[in-house]
Amino acid sequence: MEDDGNYGELWLHRKMLRDGVRNEAYRQAISKTVKAGDVVLDVGAGTGILSLFAAQAGARKVFAVERTDMVEVIEKLAERNGVQDVIEIFQSDIETFHAPESVDVIVSEWMGGYGVDENMLTLVLDARDLWLKPGGKMLPERVTAWMAPAWDSKLDLEMNLWRSRPYGVDLSPIAEEMVDELLYERYHISEADLRAEPQKLWTHDTYTFPAKEARLPFRASLSFSVSKPGKFSALATWFSATFGNGLILTTAPDAPPTHWGRTCFPVEYAVTVEQGEVIKVQFVCKPAGPGYCREEWSVRVVENGK
Repeated sequence: MEDDGNYGELWLHRKMLRDGVRNEAYRQAISKTVKAGDVVLDVGAGTGILSLFAAQAGARKVFAVERTDMVEVIEKLAERNGVQDVIEIFQSDIETFHAPESVDVIVSEWMGGYGVDENMLTLVLDARDLWLKPGGKMLPERVTAWMAPAWDSKLDLEMNLWRSRPYGVDLSPIAEEMVDELLYERYHISEADLRAEPQKLWTHDTYTFPAKEARLPFRASLSFSVSKPGKFSALATWFSATFGNGLILTTAPDAPPTHWGRTCFPVEYAVTVEQGEVIKVQFVCKPAGPGYCREEWSVRVVENGK
């Protein structure tokens, strides 16, 4: 198997298991969707928490597919919770997994900081095309990525440090590298830090989106009209996921906190933007390998929209 990053390490899964907003959203969605006797496929099961929820909801069988050694944790949790006869565990890539039968529900927590950036959408859609029964259910049903120009005060402090010759040493190349980095878990980015109304990057309907298109770069061209003048230093991103039955899981700045926080894309230098100015953004997310993507972004501030 290929490199699993940190997903084969329990510390990361403990972090996700502590995320009550995430887990409660999935628990409610699964309890309202899975019916007694259903067969459920959990894609990228991790510690198996979603599989446990499906078993609690009355599933006849749950196929927990996980490529890492977390399968040992799933096995222990299934036994401890008395559902070892319901949850069938497969240590496998979804590409090589062969389901013993078609399934009524596919559940997966495949979202990165702004949805597609962990490059799992393709796997979920492949599983849909191979194993979901006609009329079957997908959880989540739809995921939308959002972006807004923002002021990231912590980024500004970091940049100023690297550019201030700390310890009498020129560390400015550190700042130059940081401009090209993704900044994860920016919990401090709030609605007050946004300089314009958020816009959709894209929306993916897990019932209808073609799996082959999930392998192609995702592109967006956005134009933001500044509505909150002030300093601007990053593009903040997040997602909203809908599960049907009115259930929504979102990592938006005004929503209850989750382990995701916001993901930010820095600009080279912080600038002050005025009311009515336009911030034009070109953004590309390129699926690159198991668990990650590569992003490219460019930003231009246009005075008074000219």
